[in-house]
Amino acid sequence: MYYTNKDTFVLSASGCMGTDRDSLESILAGNEEGAKGCCLSVDMTADGIAVLSADGYSNAADGTRMNISDYSYAELHQACPQLVPAGQAIELAKTCRAKIAITVRNQTLLPQLRMTLRHAECLDETIFVGLGLVEAARLAVANPELHIMGELPAVPDNIEALVRAAQTTGLFGLRAVVTDWTPALLRACRRAGLFTMSLQTEHMDALTYLIRGGVNFIETARPDLTAMLLPEGAAEPQQIPLMPY
Repeated sequence: MYYTNKDTFVLSASGCMGTDRDSLESILAGNEEGAKGCCLSVDMTADGIAVLSADGYSNAADGTRMNISDYSYAELHQACPQLVPAGQAIELAKTCRAKIAITVRNQTLLPQLRMTLRHAECLDETIFVGLGLVEAARLAVANPELHIMGELPAVPDNIEALVRAAQTTGLFGLRAVVTDWTPALLRACRRAGLFTMSLQTEHMDALTYLIRGGVNFIETARPDLTAMLLPEGAAEPQQIPLMPY
């Protein structure tokens, strides 16, 4: 791992800059507009192939929505030629020298993704998101080589207790909506060595808030705007009081 929880990375959301969701063009567009990584959602076909799909479906040429898990990869590829294998997306992200945040819709894909990421030498550059705190902690214990983040449902009453629990179970970090990243929670995570990530936002005030607070991974469909707000080469969060968003 060649970064610390004092660094900030802009991650392009699926479909960023007006591109199609779950497409290679989305990864390229984000990279061209200054993103330092991309967010992917992965599901599994009926024959066990990992493909990009944010909602579990792919659109056929005739407009039919096909459930990814109901068809083999060959059947889906014939009807939906735009369907992207996860391995192809990972290889493209690697050429962009990008961080990768993966939402896994089917957890049985983890061994396959681990192998693909290790082969592409991207395992240390990848985080897994979209899991509740309990499930994320369980998977982190079972898969210590994976960087797994837990989803924060709300700002906890006892921040220190939550952060200690996340640290003890081996979570890589926490992901939350913008407004839940309070200064106290960010400081506690930083002290504990946990990484932080925001859910997607394009709001300029929110993006500024996240950057000033030193959130590590900022997901947005407008990486062009976010990259302009991020100080060049800045690794430390700015010493500016956070304003409520």
